Amino acid sequence: MDPVAVIKTLWHHKFVVLPVLLVTVLAAVYVYSFAPRSYEAKATYAIVNPKIPTAAELEKNPALNLLNSDNPYLRSADSSLIAQVVGTRLNDDTTGDALLREGLSTDYTVQRPPASFLIEIAAASESKDKAVATVKALGSRLETDLLAIQSINGADERFLYTSLMVASPDNATEQFSSRLRSLIVVLVAGIVLTFGAVSIARGLETSRVRARTASPAGERNKKSRRKNHHDPDPNGPAAGGPGLDELTIQEILTPAQAGRRAERPFTANSPLSEPLLSTSNGKSPIKETSA
Repeated sequence: MDPVAVIKTLWHHKFVVLPVLLVTVLAAVYVYSFAPRSYEAKATYAIVNPKIPTAAELEKNPALNLLNSDNPYLRSADSSLIAQVVGTRLNDDTTGDALLREGLSTDYTVQRPPASFLIEIAAASESKDKAVATVKALGSRLETDLLAIQSINGADERFLYTSLMVASPDNATEQFSSRLRSLIVVLVAGIVLTFGAVSIARGLETSRVRARTASPAGERNKKSRRKNHHDPDPNGPAAGGPGLDELTIQEILTPAQAGRRAERPFTANSPLSEPLLSTSNGKSPIKETSA
């Protein structure tokens, strides 16, 4: 596609292109300036191992032996299992339903870096306060779930994993990517509408040119047909027979067939049927009045 030809075509249909471009620019300005914005708040939690009494501490304080140490996650060979379970529970549908009932945002993510005890929580909303409140609610739910999954066998708090907030959701930052995505959508739609309008304008222009070209040709054909057409003379000669000026009065009055006599209004012997005839050499008729 030749860029110069495209520019010439757009300029040729500038009265169609300019309004579409103006609407596109206004829509882009509105989307970028006044459209709903998205804010994101983040928080990071660390899962801290419990401080298990050593043999020396047990020997020094025998009362520690009486504590319930039945924490199922302490017996796991994978020390990061507890973080995986907490992340799975936060990503469950029940968590989203609970946030929805509280009027918070359901647009959140819970991620855990591989082979680590960190849990990253992020929530997005159209307002800063709502995004921060959503992250705080998820943090509270993390602590509740962490306690619930470990105390299933009644383990003492000394033998439980605890959570530690590493990064607090003090403020939410605006996500410019959301506005950029909306802006890109508006611009692409404007470009598509521009080329669509140009295509329609070109089609209409081509139709009008064809109509103007076909109209003079039709008029010329019509005039030529009128010029070559001759209407038959009603008093002229019939097809295959002589005209009235070539017949004598006798030939007119004498029926050619017997069947035509019945069609004549007067009989052959009536007074009105005997005209005064005058023949010049028997060929040229001379019209005279009848008695």
